[in-house]
Amino acid sequence: MKLHNELEETKQLVLKMADAVKTAVEKSIESLNKQDTNLAEEVIKGDDVIDQLEVEIERRCIRMIALYQPEAIDLRLIMGIYKVVSDLERIGDEAGNVAERSILLSQEPPLKPYLNLTLMANSVKTMVEDAVISFFHRDTELAKKVIERDDMVDELYHQLERELITYVLEDQRNIRRAISLSFVARHFERMADHAENIAEMAIYWSQGEVVKHQHIMHREKKEEETAKE
Repeated sequence: MKLHNELEETKQLVLKMADAVKTAVEKSIESLNKQDTNLAEEVIKGDDVIDQLEVEIERRCIRMIALYQPEAIDLRLIMGIYKVVSDLERIGDEAGNVAERSILLSQEPPLKPYLNLTLMANSVKTMVEDAVISFFHRDTELAKKVIERDDMVDELYHQLERELITYVLEDQRNIRRAISLSFVARHFERMADHAENIAEMAIYWSQGEVVKHQHIMHREKKEEETAKE
């Protein structure tokens, strides 16, 4: 009973951390779109709260394992939480990186409307929310949808990269802004990867099946089959 009570308290902390991460992602893209340096500073300073939550949740996980010696599904849950908060913390770090780039980019006029970046940010927020829900509800179908959505974020990233190259070819003076925007896109792409990791952990907790990187092999196999046709 004590273990389950502590697990429930720990779950609530994870949900609090996930909300803080989603807010950071939202504010980071808003600071970029509005060239709002104050908002960007909020994201950077808010990362301390996310880090503190990670430390507290990890401490609780270690304590529960040492004190209760859980087995089977309880152990998978605790180990899953330990991994999930690591990915959440990394998403928060990437949001902070976007905010730092936002401050840099605010010193010059926008190179272009940030439509793809906004789509990437919105996708990441949804992926984070659904990944955490799939983890705690043991919803493998929702987890699989999160994993599939990572492909869309990857495609948006590659589209933006191609577009930025054209801006540089048109005018060499665009290089600095194009490089910064390329970094921003990369940060969002990494956020999506971490959300995907959480979804994979949801499947592991629910089914005891390690699916990490399997989608990559499936994608490569499909590409090979398409090439043969």
